[in-house]
Amino acid sequence: MIITEEIKQIIRETAFLSLITLNPDGTPHPIIAGKGEVSGDSIEFGIYKMEKTQANLGNNKNAWVVGATLTEGKPKGIRLIGTAAAQDKKLIFSPAKAEPLL
Repeated sequence: MIITEEIKQIIRETAFLSLITLNPDGTPHPIIAGKGEVSGDSIEFGIYKMEKTQANLGNNKNAWVVGATLTEGKPKGIRLIGTAAAQDKKLIFSPAKAEPLL
């Protein structure tokens, strides 16, 4: 299980999560994806526009999610590395690896 209780806490407490995909030329395309909902070992985002993000995922499913918050006055952050896909008006991110930040 990649999404631990600590990661769930960061996701719940962060103001927003950033989602990064890759443009066709290999450059990053970061967006503010809003609040994510943890569902099992995935994070679901509602799709509002995200045309470029969806096009990027059509070419390359690799994606990153980054979030940070203050917990007990100390910064805590995560970088999740995995894949994403658009399904049923949701963007589903499935992490393969988690890295602590801060």
